[in-house]
Amino acid sequence: MTNGKRKTLHDFFPGSDVSRKGKSHECGPRNANLRDESSTNIGEEQVIFEETAYRGLAKFFCQSGTPPKSVEDRYFKQLISYLNPKFRPSSAILSRYCLKLYDEEKAKVKEILRSLNGRVSLSVERLKYNKFNDFGYWSTSDFGESFSDFICLRVHFIDEDWKLRSWVVSFRSLDAYGDYVGETIQCLSDFGIEDKICAVTVHSYLDFDEIVDVIKSKVLEKKRLQLDGQFFRVSCNADIFSSMVKKAFGMIEDIISDIRLIVFWGKSLPVWNVTFHKLQEALELEAKGEYLKKDDYKDYDIPSPQEWEKVKGVCKLVGHVYTAAEVLFMERRPSAGLYFHNLNKLQFNLMKDSVSSDEFARNLANIMLKKFGKYWTHMYLVLALTTIMDPRYKVKYLEFCFLKYEGNDLLPLSSILEAIQRLFDDYVVHRSSMEYPMSDSDSDMGEDLISDEFGTSEDLLEPMEVVNDPSFGFDCSDEFTKFIQTTSQPPKSELDCYLEEPIVPWTKNFDVLSWWKAASPRYPVLSKLACDLLSIQLSLVTGYDSYYTDLREPDRDMTSVEPDLVNVLMSTKSWFDKQRRNVVITDSSVL
Repeated sequence: MTNGKRKTLHDFFPGSDVSRKGKSHECGPRNANLRDESSTNIGEEQVIFEETAYRGLAKFFCQSGTPPKSVEDRYFKQLISYLNPKFRPSSAILSRYCLKLYDEEKAKVKEILRSLNGRVSLSVERLKYNKFNDFGYWSTSDFGESFSDFICLRVHFIDEDWKLRSWVVSFRSLDAYGDYVGETIQCLSDFGIEDKICAVTVHSYLDFDEIVDVIKSKVLEKKRLQLDGQFFRVSCNADIFSSMVKKAFGMIEDIISDIRLIVFWGKSLPVWNVTFHKLQEALELEAKGEYLKKDDYKDYDIPSPQEWEKVKGVCKLVGHVYTAAEVLFMERRPSAGLYFHNLNKLQFNLMKDSVSSDEFARNLANIMLKKFGKYWTHMYLVLALTTIMDPRYKVKYLEFCFLKYEGNDLLPLSSILEAIQRLFDDYVVHRSSMEYPMSDSDSDMGEDLISDEFGTSEDLLEPMEVVNDPSFGFDCSDEFTKFIQTTSQPPKSELDCYLEEPIVPWTKNFDVLSWWKAASPRYPVLSKLACDLLSIQLSLVTGYDSYYTDLREPDRDMTSVEPDLVNVLMSTKSWFDKQRRNVVITDSSVL
């Protein structure tokens, strides 16, 4: 209801066969309530209606990421015909309105990014679409040209309200790129963020050296990289987990093929958590003696006792990875501290199994440790720095981890403390360069205000003789100055104050961004550092997508859409997320 009046379908769809009086729709002639065709302004009203309807449809399709060709669906046509039989939407016209809406929203996004007082992190994800899967075929090496790769660029940042944003700025098929690297840089320049990037998250097992190096060189053209770029490139955590598990499953590939038949395990998506659960199921049945019933499984190759032991060894090692993955990937927004803790724990468990008496398990554990070690060495600094920015952990937790997992070796802690201090000092210098000293005119203005309000000294006091003795009234000023210099402590920095504050008690649902929002008045510089560090993406994907052992596929509905239009739909869908409700100004005419 609006102003006490109930709205009808006619208010949302002008020209429909619903009366302005608010009467309910009744079955009858479709044109019963339409205006006289001879009305002079009927054509103008129809044009206005179509403009409004197309804008509304464009916003709906962009918000939901639905291809405009869906308006050609017969059920959608029936719905539109019921609402207004005169309106027959065209997918071609709707696509143009989607492109127009994209341009309007892109201008808003560019302004938000341009005025952002901080840095952003970038993620570059590659997706693979298998065209033959649509026809019931499984991918094989014979169909090398059946794949079409897509590149998705996202920008991640924390806004002034301390909300994490994750917006798509480019989503295109590699076939549509003339020069992939060049167009990526052009995209970043177009959005005005090529010199604001503090980190780039990419796949761990794909060659993204060229694009990362080019982005880094663009940043260096305008400003120095933090810590000389030591954490500029971030490797996807989900990728290293998948790589470790794939290696483990590859050690018993033939056994898995046999087990797939006896547990009636058909073809599934390339996700390793399903394989892990199926192997566990088979181990449980084997422990119960299910496979000793020769008559039931006489047509199958049942693994030998030695092979079952290998399966147990693999499941134990993969179980360590799965335990960490469940925490990191199934959380809505896992903190850096959770990454640091669970990765430390994973490494510790693998190290224990690397000295197992079982030769097969021992060798596999060492192989997995080697893979993990490369990732851990590369990611250790960024994980430690972001963990320090969580008030539930800080440096105390790093000390705890070194004592618990690193064999009482505290040497790396000194390098981490040096790095966080260098980062903070860099932000102090950057902030001070943005501040301007008070001018002489400002100083004079302050004196004038004091004089105007309180009067001059001549107005308040009678003239008196001034004694020229510097020590007059206080004859120990020199001694007191020396005492101050020898006993006073230098003022503590924001970083020192933050680290010395008590640790916040650990709670699962703690919102670290809300904490920093409340603490930012106390830590104006350090909060900027926290803002930039906490926006870095430690994994390209979350949820069940994190278990893929291969590149995940894009939305099937998007694979047949024109290159420019698929970029429009994927971008605007991310811009219209729930987090942006307080940023986007709703167009009431569209509603």
